[in-house]
Amino acid sequence: MGGTLRMMLAIAVLIAAGYGIYFLWAGHLPDHTLKVAISYGVLTLIVFVITLITKPAGEKH
Repeated sequence: MGGTLRMMLAIAVLIAAGYGIYFLWAGHLPDHTLKVAISYGVLTLIVFVITLITKPAGEKH
């Protein structure tokens, strides 16, 4: 599960960096920024729930 957490965090950092570059270039953020953040948060929660459900009971990783 730690690998999934690192992967989702890395993708979030890349998305934030993209919006940061856009902000520096245009001086404002697009209107859909909040929708993207919420959608990514929901996707992350779904991934973690699926990971917890499918994880074998005796796994120590």
